[in-house]
Amino acid sequence: MEFLKKHYEKIILSLVLLLLAAAAAMMPILVSKQRQEEEDRRSDLLRPKVKAYAPVDLTTNEITLKRIQTPVNFALIGEHNLFNPVRWQQKSDGTLIKIQTGKEVGLAAMQVTGMNPLYLTLSLDEIAGTGDNLKYTLTLIRETAPSQNRKTTRQMIPMSENSSLAIKSVQGPVENPGSITVQIKPERDVVTISKDKPFSKVIGFSADLRYEPENLTRKGVRKGDIVVLGGETYNIVAIEQDEVVFSAKSNQKQTSVKLSAASK
Repeated sequence: MEFLKKHYEKIILSLVLLLLAAAAAMMPILVSKQRQEEEDRRSDLLRPKVKAYAPVDLTTNEITLKRIQTPVNFALIGEHNLFNPVRWQQKSDGTLIKIQTGKEVGLAAMQVTGMNPLYLTLSLDEIAGTGDNLKYTLTLIRETAPSQNRKTTRQMIPMSENSSLAIKSVQGPVENPGSITVQIKPERDVVTISKDKPFSKVIGFSADLRYEPENLTRKGVRKGDIVVLGGETYNIVAIEQDEVVFSAKSNQKQTSVKLSAASK
């Protein structure tokens, strides 16, 4: 105790010095810590830590965008019935036909099933009489002409002129010629014929028709004939070797129908 009493000032001074030394040693650490804290606060203010933003689900928007970018082709014609209601047409037997393509009735359903050649024929039928009474009987048949004008028979003397026939020359005796040469008008054909060898050539065609919707069959129709299909009247204005040309009476529109492939 005596020692403490004599030296307590020194002891206190020594403790104070130790504390000051410890404080001096801790100062850099505290300064560094303080500096780091200040730096952290500055970073938080200038570059705050923000929670990452969760992306929005745009799936439905992307699907809608793709639909917009993909054009939709509306079929305004064809087999659907939105703008094209189905039409039904009654046949002659009372049954109904469903009109889907427009080719079930009318000329689109007409079939040309056959073609028949029509001839111009000239024959020497008879030689009668003698001298001034000598007569040649000639028969001219134009199968393309109307029935009342189809056959023409003429009794002619040699070298006479006629509106449709003219004998140009006689080969052999006039009472019994081997052949005669005749001009056919208005064709202006000059042909040689005999009793055994008439003249014949194709000058046109008639047609055989089949119309399934009305179970209609027409044989041997000719140019100028009329057919009625589903209430529409058609004139036959031409018949060629492989087609028939129809003209609608309502609007004069002409339509060609080819000979069916199965009939060729």
